Amino acid sequence: MPTRCGPAPAWVRSLHAGGAEGWETLARAQRAAYGAVLAPVWGRVQDLHRAEFARHAVALAEGGPEAAPAALAPGSRLRGGVWEWPGGAGEVRLGGRGLVLLPTFHWRGAPLVQDVPGRPVVLAYPAGPGLPPVPEDLGRPEEALAGVLGGTRAALLRALPGPRTTTELAAALGGSAATVSAHTAALRGAGLLTTARTGRSVHHSLTPVAELPLR
Repeated sequence: MPTRCGPAPAWVRSLHAGGAEGWETLARAQRAAYGAVLAPVWGRVQDLHRAEFARHAVALAEGGPEAAPAALAPGSRLRGGVWEWPGGAGEVRLGGRGLVLLPTFHWRGAPLVQDVPGRPVVLAYPAGPGLPPVPEDLGRPEEALAGVLGGTRAALLRALPGPRTTTELAAALGGSAATVSAHTAALRGAGLLTTARTGRSVHHSLTPVAELPLR
């Protein structure tokens, strides 16, 4: 029996309809996610990618084009323009299209293959220790979060282990309800908070995007 779901949020409906509002909401959420999760460690991510490229350059110089795919998918081999995977999982026929290796620190599963006719084959594979990589000089997570969002908004997010009203947040932060409302509106617009009304009160909750840096 199908499960009944509530109506899709307005921004999702806007995306489906091709409206600009939905795309603007998604773009704000992506910028907020980058600023909170990736920006503090982006230099480290770039260093890890450079190390991956150097490793493959050495593999190509020492073992030729066949070495890199075999190293990424143990048991596979590149032979006659065909990349054969172990276990009869199938073949990826390059046919002269070329192979793009895409190391990613966001994915820890098996290599992912994008095989679009007429375009180079793209292989995304897990590399390095994963994210979030924490450089030694990043400092405490609390300080890093405050550096991105500002001290008051970072404290507001940390004051939300569960849903809380504007009045409760104002008491926890030692500020006025009006000031808290302004901050929650900004965080909600960035996709870090959701707000639900219950009677005369509104309850604020963290979104999954906001939970990542707090962990």
